[in-house]
Amino acid sequence: MKKKTSLSKKVGEIASKKNVKKTLKKANDASNFIVENKNAFLVVGGLVLGFLVIRQVKKGISSVGEVFKSDEVDFIKPEINPSIKNVTITSDQAVNLAKSLLDAFNHTSFIGSRATDEEKVKETFEHIKTGDDFKLVYNAFGERKRFGGGTPTFYLDKKVADAYDLIYWLKEELDSYWDKEVYDLVKERVTSAGLIF
Repeated sequence: MKKKTSLSKKVGEIASKKNVKKTLKKANDASNFIVENKNAFLVVGGLVLGFLVIRQVKKGISSVGEVFKSDEVDFIKPEINPSIKNVTITSDQAVNLAKSLLDAFNHTSFIGSRATDEEKVKETFEHIKTGDDFKLVYNAFGERKRFGGGTPTFYLDKKVADAYDLIYWLKEELDSYWDKEVYDLVKERVTSAGLIF
């Protein structure tokens, strides 16, 4: 019995020595392959690492704006439904008037700073005859991001800016003292729509 045990033990040792030698040879071949092609591995590794870094940086930049965003529960979206029998403008005209107002809000003065074009706001509101016309324009305007007195133009500004409706924009852009005539015209149209200005 002892001979069988020692024989099987020796066979096991030989088999394990062969396996170790094979494993060492494979590891040696793999390391030689890596050494011979180290430049290719460095380039591929650098590309993969660069891709991962760029992806993380993009995620980080996009998450900056999310930090400053208010929760959706902070905003109440109003239901503004114009009565079709009282409108004097079409939906297409309402879109054009809303665009005209946005252009007036984003007007730049002669020194390059933002300043509302009150004359353009006045001309636009002269086309808005009824409260239901204003409702159409209000719906066409929707909510626009506002930052620094106008529409944000830089990437980070766009990420941190909040969106506001037309009434908010009008209140921020027009002054009841300096722009009294336009302010009164706008206030009359907004209140005729049953909205608070």
